[in-house]
Amino acid sequence: MSVVRIGDRWVSASVLRDPRSEALRDPQRLLEDLRGAVGRSIVQVFDAGCVLSVRQIHAAAVAAYLAFKAGTNISRKFELELLLRLAADTQIRRVLERLAVKPETREVGYCIVAEDRDRALEYSRVADRLIGGSAMSEEELRRDDRLKRVMKFYGISEGEVEAVQASNKAEAILILVLERIATLDLKRR
Repeated sequence: MSVVRIGDRWVSASVLRDPRSEALRDPQRLLEDLRGAVGRSIVQVFDAGCVLSVRQIHAAAVAAYLAFKAGTNISRKFELELLLRLAADTQIRRVLERLAVKPETREVGYCIVAEDRDRALEYSRVADRLIGGSAMSEEELRRDDRLKRVMKFYGISEGEVEAVQASNKAEAILILVLERIATLDLKRR
């Protein structure tokens, strides 16, 4: 789990491997339970198969936050805007199909946006407990088999990866993913 400050909010995020099957049996109920636990704070869960780094979740939260501040948000709800930014896609239906938590989901990501750091940490512990499983490390998120999946999800070509100056392939792909998240508004013009 990682916590960062964004403007006047704190964002915590994590990816959990092998979530409890009971939690995934009814994903809508899981989200309702999480929302009930965090009060006025924001929480979103998603299939984390496209996540290469928790930094990616934070970047999506920053992009959503800035979109609302600038009035360039696609959705009226921050939770949905976060998913749009994370997927780097402007089509709500397609994003929901790709990122929705399903009973067969093996990796669940979450993002919590709270008023202060203590609440962000507290609500992360609640999310960890309700979702179950174990937190994935940055190294696990960058395994070779996952890199191909992330490239396919974001439509990244080998040529693009080779053109990026980075210390390794995973870092090059992450740079390209972060770029797609940051420039989503350009797709709308």
